[in-house]
Formats: sequence, C-alpha cells, structure tokens
Amino acid sequence: MIEIPVYVVISILSGYLCYVFVPIVKRYCVDHKLFDMPGPRKIHTEPIPRLGGVAMFFAYSLGLIPGFLLLPDLWQSNVKPLVGIYIGGLIIFILGVVDDIKGVRPITKLAWEIIACLVVIAFGVRLDVVNIPFYRLVEVGWWGIPLTLIWLVAITNTVNLIDGIDGLATGVGAIIAISFLILSKIMALPLPSLLAAGIIGVTIAFLKYNYFPASIFMGDSGSLFLGYIFAVISLFWPKSFATVVMFIPILALGVPIIEVVTTFLRRLFTRQKIYIADQRHIFHILLDIGISREVTVWIFYLVSIQFALITFAITAGNRNNLFVLQFAFIILTAIVISRYLKRGKAGGK
Repeated sequence: MIEIPVYVVISILSGYLCYVFVPIVKRYCVDHKLFDMPGPRKIHTEPIPRLGGVAMFFAYSLGLIPGFLLLPDLWQSNVKPLVGIYIGGLIIFILGVVDDIKGVRPITKLAWEIIACLVVIAFGVRLDVVNIPFYRLVEVGWWGIPLTLIWLVAITNTVNLIDGIDGLATGVGAIIAISFLILSKIMALPLPSLLAAGIIGVTIAFLKYNYFPASIFMGDSGSLFLGYIFAVISLFWPKSFATVVMFIPILALGVPIIEVVTTFLRRLFTRQKIYIADQRHIFHILLDIGISREVTVWIFYLVSIQFALITFAITAGNRNNLFVLQFAFIILTAIVISRYLKRGKAGGK
C-alpha cells in the first residue's frame, strides 16, 4: 500500500527541485554566456540558455532518494543494476554538458555513449531473451550484449532528434514517462515505476520554462539523459508478459522512434552522413507547410498520447479497452482542434 504514494512523492519532489534549479542554471548561463545561438538550422531567433539538462539531472537524482529510503527492499534488491544505471547516466550527462558547452565530434560522442551503455550492461542490465512474434521466446545468450547495446545507444539519441521546437521534446518526454509509469504498474515492476516517476516530475516542471516561448533549452545534457533513462526502463519489462510485449516500448516511444527511423532512412537514401544535422525532420516539414510551432507541438503530443493509449490496451489484453481509448483520443483531439479554431477566429477579429 505504501508504493503508490511513494511515486507521487518522487514526482512532486523531482518537479519542485527542477522548478527551483532552472532559474539558477539560467542565471549561470547568462553570466557565462552559455547560449544556443540562432543559426540556419535553428528555429529560434535570439540567444537562449541551453543547459536546462543540468537542472533536470540533479533534480532527478535527488528526487529519487526518498523513494529508496521509503522502499529499502527495492534498493537492497537492485543495488547492482542501480549503480550501473547511475554511472552510465552520469557519463551520458557529462557528455551532454561538454557537448552543450564546447561541442563534441560525432564519432567521439558515439564512443562515449557506447562506453556508458557498456557500463550498464556490465552491471547486469541486458536482454537475455527476445520474444519473436508468433514464434516463441528465444534465449540470445551472448548476443544479448550487442542487442542491448544497439537498443540503449539508439534510444538514448531519440529524444535529442525531436528537441527542435519549444516544449516538443519535454512534453513528449512527459507523456512517455507517464505511459512508462502506468505500464510498469500494470506489470507490477516497482523499479521502472520509480525511475519513470522522477522523469514525470522533472519534465512537467521543466515544461514551465521550455514551452513556447522557451526561456531555456534542455540541451544535449537533458535530451540524451532522458533518452537514456527511457532505454533503461524498457529493458526491465518482462519479455514473457505477452507475445506483443516486445512492441510495447517501441509503441510507447513511438514519436521519437519514428523520427529516428525516418531520419536514418532519409540520410541513407540521400547518401548523407548519418550524423550530419539537417532541417528535414518531421517537425520541420510541418512548419514548412505553414503549421504554427504551437500547433506542431500539439500534433506531436496527440500522436504520443495515441501511442500510449495503444500500449495500455495491448498490455491490458482487452480489445474493448482499445476501442474505448480510441474514442477518448478522438474526443481529446476534437477539443484541442476546437480550441485552436476558436483562438484563430478570436485573433482574426
């Protein structure tokens, strides 16, 4: 009975700490001129502080402490993986900070991401079995190491790819974290639930400063860390829960994964270097056809919610749930659309 309020405490505390830390980080960035400057590939038109991930990381790390104090058995039974997760996360965070301040060559960045993820694997967080749809569970043995490494590195970079408009990555991250918490509770997994609860708090709090018009960006220090935590959480979900369970983390991470896949295929077919940034992401396309930044962000939010609803229905194993959730999604979409139509009419008067 104690677990449910613990997750609420973690979310609130992490959120409060993030809310307090962000102004401190902003002031530091202004004093030391650490800005994300406008440029050809940038949407913003004025310098914006870019180390928001620092506030998010420390708020998250400190916010989790009460959870482990209130649930000592959870800490004691997961010491090894938690140490690995924290060391790996610290490497990813420091890498992001250095990249935000000085810039890091893509190959160097990838190398450090691999090192961080190998640390996690070395501490026992890895795939042991893979559930092949319509077939059976397959023990992957040592193949679990490269498979886990690929998954961790790929998902770590997903949030970074959608961090291009005020509030986009932060809001989508909050939706993903909420879905991860609900799914982890459904599957009775306390550790992933705890990890997701902290992310909910920091992303919602950071959205206060990052939503359009943003006064601070999370930077790579924030986006890489968010992606890393999402990748780690998904590895704790049981592969034998259901035949379709392997698709649950993919669906829950639907929006950033779609961005990764489309970006990879686009650069592959155009023979462009994979690590070279461009302005052909999905949100760029929506902006180019005349959709406003705020509406574009809400399109991503709604699609993320849709993916989350599908994962809930699949996990519950009830088709009727899917229909009910789809209907709820349609209602939500109609409300959002009507809101913007009314705003547009009001602005035209």
